Amino acid sequence: MKFIRCKDITRKLSGKVAILGAGPAGLTAAGSLICDGLNVDVYDMLYEPGGLLIFGIPDFRIPKDGVKSGIEELVKAGVSFTMKKKVGDDERSDIMLDEILARYDATLIATGAWEPRKMNVEGEDLRGVFHAAPYIVSYYSAKLGYTSSYPALGRSVAVIGGGLTAVDSCLVALEQGVDDVYLVYRRTRKEAPAGEKELIALERKGVRVLELKVPKKFLGDEGKVQSMITLDMKLGPPDKSGRPAPEPIPNSEKEIFVDSIIIAIGGLPTPPFKKGTYGIRLTSDGKVLVNDRKMTTRKGVFAAGDVETGPSLIGPAIKSGLDAALAIKEYMVSKHWN
Repeated sequence: MKFIRCKDITRKLSGKVAILGAGPAGLTAAGSLICDGLNVDVYDMLYEPGGLLIFGIPDFRIPKDGVKSGIEELVKAGVSFTMKKKVGDDERSDIMLDEILARYDATLIATGAWEPRKMNVEGEDLRGVFHAAPYIVSYYSAKLGYTSSYPALGRSVAVIGGGLTAVDSCLVALEQGVDDVYLVYRRTRKEAPAGEKELIALERKGVRVLELKVPKKFLGDEGKVQSMITLDMKLGPPDKSGRPAPEPIPNSEKEIFVDSIIIAIGGLPTPPFKKGTYGIRLTSDGKVLVNDRKMTTRKGVFAAGDVETGPSLIGPAIKSGLDAALAIKEYMVSKHWN
């Protein structure tokens, strides 16, 4: 995967740009900015650059060797990476955000959407109930040799959701040798964001796809999940997504016994600061607010990728990173002449 999109590294602009997040948006922006002579420093909390391209997506979807080759090109071009460092504004941060803002001429926030979206059902805090993104990252961190282990799923697991992250969670379970894998989705496979073909492919691998079901509660013993109670659903009129809205069928509870559960219903944007700070506004759903040039409400600070758009696919994240890089270059030119 190529992140540098110029034939030669020219020296047109001067200045220092910090990029927070080494996922597809941040890497693409870095590749564009380095072409014009800017000094680019990328900061990320994971073990190596790539974000979900390395730690969250199976190799058959995005070959990791190709991603790593593209990152090596960035390094050779002069992009600097600082890994295993969390930039933020609290005691858990390794580097304070105000330090970054003071040191650089421009900053791009591309920190993604890592906060799990919770179902808020009874028993969600039981041991053995995992959220997809953190679990998959822990799995690949161990598989790549950065950690020694990841939480075991047991012999049976239920994955909640119908998107690609839910599909990939099923594949991770199968790769671990889990005997019984269930995909539980509140609509039918025709409405699944991952696409009907993905669910059919899972079935061919042995996954049981349970359509029109939603968890009502998770049950456990001594703090460990043992089963879940589901409700059957029916499809009603379209909701704001344009798909038929799932509606619960009364008195349709069923119990499914599992050793673990992976909730894969999406994530929430994770800006590196609390709402109402740094003069950077957030939307009501936690996304970083930007104008049509990707600049936030603080001059010189830009945002791109899932932290700005909400969870999306790789293609839109790359496009967002390119748009932000162009806006940063324009800003650096205007800053030079002002």
